[in-house]
Amino acid sequence: MKNAILVNCTPSGSRVAVLEEGRLSEIYIEKPADQQLMGNIFKGRVTNIVPGMQCAFVDIGINRDLFLPLSDINLGEPKDFDPDAESSDDSEETISVKPQALISDILKVGQEIMVQVIKEPIGNKGPRGTTYLTLPGRYIVLMPTIRHLGISRRIEDPVEIARLTEFGQTLKPKDMGIIIRTVALGRSREELEEDLQFLLNLWESILKKEVAVPTPSLLHQESTLLLKVVRDLFNSSMESFLIDSKEHYEQLMSVCGFLTPGLKDKIRYYPKPDLMQFHGVEEDIHKAVDQRVSLPSGGYVIIQQTEALISIDVNTGSFIGVNNLEDTVYQTNLEAAIEIARQLRLRNLGGIIVIDFIDMDEVEHREDVFQVLNQECRKDKKTKYNIYPISELGIIQMTRQRTGQTLAHYLLDRCPYCKGKGKISSKDYICHKIYTELRKLCTSKHIKEVVLATCHPEVASILLERDQSKFKQLEEETNTKIFIRGDSSFHCEEFKFS
Repeated sequence: MKNAILVNCTPSGSRVAVLEEGRLSEIYIEKPADQQLMGNIFKGRVTNIVPGMQCAFVDIGINRDLFLPLSDINLGEPKDFDPDAESSDDSEETISVKPQALISDILKVGQEIMVQVIKEPIGNKGPRGTTYLTLPGRYIVLMPTIRHLGISRRIEDPVEIARLTEFGQTLKPKDMGIIIRTVALGRSREELEEDLQFLLNLWESILKKEVAVPTPSLLHQESTLLLKVVRDLFNSSMESFLIDSKEHYEQLMSVCGFLTPGLKDKIRYYPKPDLMQFHGVEEDIHKAVDQRVSLPSGGYVIIQQTEALISIDVNTGSFIGVNNLEDTVYQTNLEAAIEIARQLRLRNLGGIIVIDFIDMDEVEHREDVFQVLNQECRKDKKTKYNIYPISELGIIQMTRQRTGQTLAHYLLDRCPYCKGKGKISSKDYICHKIYTELRKLCTSKHIKEVVLATCHPEVASILLERDQSKFKQLEEETNTKIFIRGDSSFHCEEFKFS
């Protein structure tokens, strides 16, 4: 299968893999214990106004207040909206407005407000929100607080654009906005109208709930991962949709009446538990959290995530080329540009990204690498990128919109030993620390005649062989007998005295 969606469901959560051209391009994970906030609409209360940052903080009933900048507060005027937006997950990034007022003129502490989460909490940062609300459907995105009509930029046929624009002009509710999505291509007016009516009914129920519930409260919860995937990713370009849970398959078939018969027939139950393994996805998922990514020619890419930015370094590795150094570097950088774009999607890395390509002398080569990176990033249709041309030093600076947690968030835990440094203390340092602590113990008032130091076997070996004279001297000075014992159950940094 070249293009397919694979769904693995277990009691511990669901995983959705998207294959493009036979390779894993995206992976989505949903755990029962996780509280997914993206797209949810809340009735909240303003807890703080920060004039210096022109922003407010809103209590929405979770452990951290929502961050609400002035640029995301509806000032009663339409915004410039990029019709390329495909769903509520990315629409807020394509809206721009120049605030004319001060935050303190718009909001007051204690004020009740309806907000939608547009960014999940990341690290120490709370969620980010907007008052420009969006409700995505199959063919239409309803914007109840924005007066706008948009057609997805990925629809390029002028005849189809004119046809959908005409539909939109007659369907758009007064004082509201809609975006007609890419999947509306070829769909009838009746199908679009049915989708819009569902969204209008949903908005009406949200307004009624807002009046009835206390503050703060959840007013609308975004669809489950499985339904979002069907709604936003499943289209005619996909050859199949395989799901390994009979229960979830039946649920999906019962609620996917909006799918055409041709698409619905592509959803099939896969009765074996090795769905991901059979299609080679498991191995790709495990590799997607490694720092080093191999390239086909023998080169490799190093991807490191820091608090400030994503750092990516390209190396030729074992690739020695055929003709000359410039061609070797050029080919490695072209391969790296393709793989980097794939890895950014796969790992869901966002924010500031700096790519250090190998230096190229030819201006044409630098331009080619830049264009390839651009083309590959454009395959990520639901995420916004800003990519700047490659510099004389071979550096590309770019940004990728943050949309939820990274893949590493779901697959990796913070190391309790290195505390995020990625390295642990050297054995030499641990030996020095043991000697220092032992000397302190032996010369204290609580002196014992015998002290046993237990540590990792490799550390014990160094202490017994290399540092034996130091301990003999310490024994003579303190009149204490010292024994060193190795224990394989100890971590390299762990030791204790008894």
